[in-house]
Amino acid sequence: MSETDISKLEIPTIVGANILLRPCKASDYEAIRFYRQDEESCRFIRPPESDQRIKEIVEQHCSPWEMSEARWNGLVINFIGQEKVVGEIVFRIEEQEHSRAEIGYRISPECAGKGVCTEACRLLINYLFSELKFHKVVAKCDPENHASYRVMEKVGMQKEAYFKSHFKVGNRWTDQVDYGLLASDWKW
Repeated sequence: MSETDISKLEIPTIVGANILLRPCKASDYEAIRFYRQDEESCRFIRPPESDQRIKEIVEQHCSPWEMSEARWNGLVINFIGQEKVVGEIVFRIEEQEHSRAEIGYRISPECAGKGVCTEACRLLINYLFSELKFHKVVAKCDPENHASYRVMEKVGMQKEAYFKSHFKVGNRWTDQVDYGLLASDWKW
């Protein structure tokens, strides 16, 4: 699919067995603020964000997707039949020329360990491969973030790289592991 074709797509609602991924609404702010300011939820990603920064993130998630390199596009995660946001899942075009997308995710601590993030990743990855026709999906995390890389492994991603002292979380330098999945290896 060309960049022009992709830019014409509406933000989808993707329904799974237990959850749905849907476009963000301004009223989702409080739920998103809850986990974006939770110390444990932020430990491996970045320090808790200010109210103003979270408002900006919510506004971006609520705006139409921009299919350009480096611009994150997001969906929020809900349990089916419930309105409260329990997480978010995002993607960006890492390299248009090479048809590669990067995904990222956050989950509310009250839902951690319940398979929500794994189901959300499966749903988004399937959408990226089947609808947007990406060749490869990648994800990255701190190797100390066992829950995150386990999600990557559960959806079929393979560890491809390990970078020493690669990014900062607050004032601390941390390592990074990169995982990848080819469309040809995807098992829905």
